[in-house]
Amino acid sequence: MIASPFIQGRLLKPFPQCRQCLEDLTTTAAEFAAGGDPELLRRAQQAARAAMAQSAGTLLSSPEVANRILRGIRRETGVHDPYRNFKAQEQATGRRAAARAQKMIGADLTSLVKLAALGNSLDFFKPPQEAMAEVERVLAAGVDMQHDDIPRLERFLATRHRTALYLTDNAGEIFFDLPLYRHLSRHFERVFLVVKGGPALNDLTRPDLQASGLMPMFPNLADTGVDGAGVEWERASQEFKDLVGRADLMVVKGMANFETLCPLRLPSPRFHIFRVKCRPMRDYLLADPESFWALWREAGEACQAQKY
Repeated sequence: MIASPFIQGRLLKPFPQCRQCLEDLTTTAAEFAAGGDPELLRRAQQAARAAMAQSAGTLLSSPEVANRILRGIRRETGVHDPYRNFKAQEQATGRRAAARAQKMIGADLTSLVKLAALGNSLDFFKPPQEAMAEVERVLAAGVDMQHDDIPRLERFLATRHRTALYLTDNAGEIFFDLPLYRHLSRHFERVFLVVKGGPALNDLTRPDLQASGLMPMFPNLADTGVDGAGVEWERASQEFKDLVGRADLMVVKGMANFETLCPLRLPSPRFHIFRVKCRPMRDYLLADPESFWALWREAGEACQAQKY
């Protein structure tokens, strides 16, 4: 059981560029929650602005600020999941795009990781149709990993292990994740699919997985115990922390999960799969815009800026 892992330091506190994205999020989430009701929109915007103001000058990461904004909107409007319809559209288009992608990509580990990375092109700032058009474009051009630690994962999988965790990101990505999840299941006694513990932007939750029709594919299902993007360790459930403590490997999807987990010295290796979508992350990693990354961290190893 891990109660208080040593934190190397905050990976990314909100930069000036992050503020614009957070303000865009405020607008979108408030509109989704209001559903065309002007008074509800006013109250949602007011709650979001208050959360932004209260977060100013803190050491909170951008995902943590986003989570405060969404919780404020939910409290004020009573709308439990403002992104519910958005996620349904994303899953519908994600299913079609992933089916096409699987026909154009191999069955080896490198191909499966690239397919999972391609799914991370989905973004709550883009309409699902626009995001899927981007998936099609990248698929045609080929998915190149700017940072490729897939050989390290392959060496790790050469011996059988007991437990792995697969931390999901956006709701529509699950169709891109399934082939890699199945591959990992051949190397572990149990692979837990980990979803969010409650509504968190367009991230996958238990109800979203149920709606996708894929629930039977994942016999071992867990959640973070918290309704937020990334993993807010201090708020995460003890059940989730215990799972992390027992895991032999964590496969971690998406930037928010990277931002919130990478500063932690956790007891198992982590394999991060994500697409670099913003300027602060590009600066942190010295990454190319919109580049794909497969980044291995050893057990007990925290991330360090510009060391890749």
